[in-house]
Amino acid sequence: MKVQILGSGCDKCKKLAANVKQAAEQHNIPCDIEKVEDINKITEFGVMMTPALVVDGKVVNVGKVLSVDEVAKFLTVPACDCGGACEAPAKAEKPAESCCCSAPAPTSSCGCSGEEAATSCCSGSGGGGKKVMTIVLLVFVVTSIGFMVLKQIKGSDAAVSATPGTEQVSSGAPQNANAMVVYYFHGNQRCFTCNKIEELTKQAIEAKYAKELADGNVIFKSVNVEEPVNEHFVKDFGLTTRSVVMQKNGKFEKFDAVWTLVREPQKFTEYIQNGAAEMLK
Repeated sequence: MKVQILGSGCDKCKKLAANVKQAAEQHNIPCDIEKVEDINKITEFGVMMTPALVVDGKVVNVGKVLSVDEVAKFLTVPACDCGGACEAPAKAEKPAESCCCSAPAPTSSCGCSGEEAATSCCSGSGGGGKKVMTIVLLVFVVTSIGFMVLKQIKGSDAAVSATPGTEQVSSGAPQNANAMVVYYFHGNQRCFTCNKIEELTKQAIEAKYAKELADGNVIFKSVNVEEPVNEHFVKDFGLTTRSVVMQKNGKFEKFDAVWTLVREPQKFTEYIQNGAAEMLK
């Protein structure tokens, strides 16, 4: 069994790696454990949040430090393409080829929940790297949209303050309490796409709101959420991926579609500028 821990080498990544080693030793599971810190290799898995756990080429967990017992479930039971542990039917002759997702949380990593997760999430024996990547990316998009809709319905507030590790684009004018803040959230290691998203977002805001930026009514901040002082943003905004978030007067909106529009600069710019116009209303 090949087990890979994807991450930048931060404390959370090291903790997950230690738990994987301990789980393998406790259950006497022979496996090859590898730490993957190359950001390009990590993005090849379609992973946008770390640490992540990969078992035999399948991403089984993202953005969480699993306990030793949680890791053991993935090492002692075949892993589904949908990202969850497998639970073989009682009378199955070949459990590894006829397993269904058994998600530990109310919603499985493939988007199923409750009985649906057990009946409509079978992995089969097919798959491969492309299939895993596609599923993971789809999960991120669906989850992000769900969070955004839920936050808007509840009218959730985010108590957000200026923190270290941020970059501000303005003329140096004092921050207005009623200003709209445009955040771009990233991690320690950044890929080409991450940098491009930040660049296009800044350009879109600067092109249309130069005066507002100069007056301090619009502020752009680039924030590293892997710095301890900034980790609260993940909870504040329900972040599931590196993303653009606009916040004004306690209300906010996430713009996760930047990942799908990054290769279409014109549409990307319209998406950001239209979103800013609505937020400023």
